[in-house]
Amino acid sequence: MKQRNKNMLVKFITLMTLIGNVFPLSGQTLQIETINVAPFGFIGDNSKPTGMMFEISNRIAEVAGLNYTNKIIPYARTIIHLKQGKSDFVLRFNNDQLPAISIPLVSVITMPIIILSRAGTHYRSLKDLHGKTVGVVRGGEFDVNFDNDTAINKVEVNNYTQMLKLLISGRIDGCIGTNVGLYYNAKQLGIKPDVLNSPLQLSFKDFVLHFSKKKINTQTMKILKKSVEKLKSNGEIQTIVNKYIGDFK
Repeated sequence: MKQRNKNMLVKFITLMTLIGNVFPLSGQTLQIETINVAPFGFIGDNSKPTGMMFEISNRIAEVAGLNYTNKIIPYARTIIHLKQGKSDFVLRFNNDQLPAISIPLVSVITMPIIILSRAGTHYRSLKDLHGKTVGVVRGGEFDVNFDNDTAINKVEVNNYTQMLKLLISGRIDGCIGTNVGLYYNAKQLGIKPDVLNSPLQLSFKDFVLHFSKKKINTQTMKILKKSVEKLKSNGEIQTIVNKYIGDFK
């Protein structure tokens, strides 16, 4: 009798797991996290969370018809929380750790990866930067060729703002990052476009919706993917992006 009850319990738990993986988060709240890097996620002047990826993440959940919360947390911690199942998804670049802990559900937007330098410099390739010093946001992996080029001196910084200040003061020769991240922060710092050289474009990277493997739910993931595709096709994602990059460039 005890063995029979045990078998029935196992079958019940298995059934509930299957149901949970197939049906969307009915009555539950989607746990979203946004990287704490301006302009993608930051605390605004009104002390409330905001940012490009913060807004886009919210719209993805809203169009999907799902209840949600969205917290802005440090960049590196998003990986820890996906692994632990403390969050359902985050929008961010891929890296070597993410495939083991999350599903790259859908690309949200593609951004150019560039290197900015001061006006008057002439960097047309990575080779021109050999022996020079380029700032990199700590933990960032922007371009594989740049990352592997040991002839370029790389200095880790906390954020784009710190990096741009070092550039303008002449303490570094270049800044690597997304065009949106660099131009937004340059505008916030009051840096005029004519102070900077034309960018050296290296490659493109996608902000991807990474869904935690600890929280797999096939129906929810299907709904979220359709939501992203709708927001891309109707231009709403690009409208949000344009709001943050403005007319700096």
